[in-house]
Amino acid sequence: MNKISALLVVLASSVGFGQIKISEKSVNIEGAKNGYFIEIPYGTEKQVDKALKQELKNWKGSFKDGKYYFIDNCENKKMGANTFDVYAMTEPTSTGGGSVNIAVDLGGAFLSSGAHSEQYKLMEGILYEFAVAMAKDVIQEEVEAQEAVLKAKEKELADMVTEQARLAKEIEDYKAKIIANEASIEESKKNQLAKSEEIKVQQGVIQEVIKKKEAVK
Repeated sequence: MNKISALLVVLASSVGFGQIKISEKSVNIEGAKNGYFIEIPYGTEKQVDKALKQELKNWKGSFKDGKYYFIDNCENKKMGANTFDVYAMTEPTSTGGGSVNIAVDLGGAFLSSGAHSEQYKLMEGILYEFAVAMAKDVIQEEVEAQEAVLKAKEKELADMVTEQARLAKEIEDYKAKIIANEASIEESKKNQLAKSEEIKVQQGVIQEVIKKKEAVK
């Protein structure tokens, strides 16, 4: 399998596992309670828990943090004017991610699709929006991390291009220097021949002076 085929397989797998799943089930938070089980395909349990905590704090009420999250007399405009209590906690998944268990006490009865159809759907929509936003935030962090890797690689490429240009210029400078030196060498050869002739002439002059000296008696 070549690199392109392998990348397509990874992307296809990512799309296949990118769906938010919310199901109604009995969640075990201080005893069995009818509630929601939310499967979020991206993020660690720590990331899911942090996002859940922030989300629940935005729901007006008395927020308590312990073995699980509890919001007493919670208010959410989408659910209407009446208050409700919320029990929530995260748990790890087999893939290293996190899921959410949440139950809503309307006041004597826990929210269920059978007994509270309209409110159940409203809460399901609220939880779905939360899960989608949380997953997208996690993916955005990954996008930014990968963009940082890309930026580093682009800088490495730019540095390589700059270095290549420097070396190419250096070669051109060397070539120009070689041409100049070759011309200087040819000029030097001519000058050496001329200087050799001057030396021969000077040697002749010296011999004539010596003869003049010897002639004195």
